Amino acid sequence: MAKLRLLKTGHGDLCLAEWDTKNPETIDRARAAFAENFVAGRLAFRLDGPGQTRAIREFDATAPEILLVPAIQGGGLKC
Repeated sequence: MAKLRLLKTGHGDLCLAEWDTKNPETIDRARAAFAENFVAGRLAFRLDGPGQTRAIREFDATAPEILLVPAIQGGGLKC
């Protein structure tokens, strides 16, 4: 089963959905979860294995895993 996960800052991650490419109903639920959670301020990555990560902008049912992460926020460095 492929997974859609949401990285929670300081709190690990949350599995939002799992899907099987042979079961369209699970894909539809995962696509809906992606659309609901891929909001402004978040980035999405397709994880294909160690060192094989690619940014995506839409749900990809062929991905073994998708990770949604909050955008990195910079702060002013005061010296």
